[in-house]
Amino acid sequence: MAGICPICGEKVGGFTGKAEPFQRLLDEGQALGVYKYGICLDCLKSIVEKTRQGHPEKSIITQEASPISSATEKMFSSPSPVPAAEEDRGLVTGYCILGTGPLTSLFSAVTDTFGMKSNAYLEKARAAEKEALSMMKLEALKLGADAVYCVRINLTEATSGNGMLMVSASGAAVKTTAQAPEIVKAIEILDGSK
Repeated sequence: MAGICPICGEKVGGFTGKAEPFQRLLDEGQALGVYKYGICLDCLKSIVEKTRQGHPEKSIITQEASPISSATEKMFSSPSPVPAAEEDRGLVTGYCILGTGPLTSLFSAVTDTFGMKSNAYLEKARAAEKEALSMMKLEALKLGADAVYCVRINLTEATSGNGMLMVSASGAAVKTTAQAPEIVKAIEILDGSK
């Protein structure tokens, strides 16, 4: 991640930055509606705790957040066209902007000199792609869809030479005739939190 926390203003990630939040806390923060991109572990923990104490009814949502994560992992996504028998729910998108950092640039310069593959950028691009697809699938779930067709993934440099990668994913959210039970439960949870 390697950015600046929007709450405390401290550097997040890397060797000298504050710790990044772990996935379970990220999911909980998103379910409570308090997550901000780039937030550090300490700030997110504090905000989640305060939200839980001030709104005990929201703890039900956080207990149900893991079925939503499970459902997005099981959702079908494909670059193929939408089948005629399915119900199109509209366009969904997801994105991730990721800083690569000076060490990644250094390692890639070394591998480029020797004509080798740069795993440093590859790992960062894969992580950003996964995040963008997860965000897109979550948007599809919010629309009551259980699949995403016509998926397109783009990787671009977000800043001219400053080491920021942007991955965006887009597709058509589709409600199929045979929805998996996990996905149905996740859709019900998201409908109940509106």
